[in-house]
Amino acid sequence: MKSFQIAVVEDDRAFAAELEEFLGAAGYAVAVYESSQKFLAALRQSECDLLIVDWSIPDLSGIEVLEYVRKFHPDMPAIMLTARSENIDVVRGLEAGADDYVSKPVDADILALRIKSLLRRCKGEVKNVAENVILGPYLLRPSTSTVYLRDEVMVLPKREFEMAMLFFTNPNRLLSRQYLAATLWGKVVDYQSRTIDTHVARLRKNLKLDPACGISLNALYGFGYTLQADVHAMNAAHEPIALSA
Repeated sequence: MKSFQIAVVEDDRAFAAELEEFLGAAGYAVAVYESSQKFLAALRQSECDLLIVDWSIPDLSGIEVLEYVRKFHPDMPAIMLTARSENIDVVRGLEAGADDYVSKPVDADILALRIKSLLRRCKGEVKNVAENVILGPYLLRPSTSTVYLRDEVMVLPKREFEMAMLFFTNPNRLLSRQYLAATLWGKVVDYQSRTIDTHVARLRKNLKLDPACGISLNALYGFGYTLQADVHAMNAAHEPIALSA
């Protein structure tokens, strides 16, 4: 398996050392930068596979770093680390170009999962495993690109089914438009483009996603979408469904 290169921009030396040790033990090659300028200088020489950047860096903020990265390295996946937890801060980080957002104090297991997910989607670390996904009254079967809604069977176009899988495997999580574009189309879609919105609207209609069934597909306009599932739908995700092969 390829050893992915992760850049960590963090001025707290003790915390940066902990991240370097943890990520190194997980099999990643890690480069730590205590200033944004040092990271950007290194980035001019060679790219990395994933960026982890703290919001509060003295010379250039994490927001400014992300804005630079999105302009000159649009395909680089990035995770923002910060003690800020207000929705407005989450939105600002996503708007700047973060693909994901992890709050401090950082849970190492959660960070590891977020990293693996981003690398899998953006860098092809592993192939998607064709496993059925159950959420509320829905069952998604990747082997046939088929969605079952109670007694109704819907066969979706490949791209539309892939989008459904992204949402149904990440319930109650905001997926940015950039993340959706990079994952599904392998490129950055301009903020003015309606491509993502059109596909989401079609998916919402075709799958009859509605709060009445406990699952709805909602927009945070300009930033991304969330498949919101209530507690009953989440519990149903762990219940077996009898279905013939």
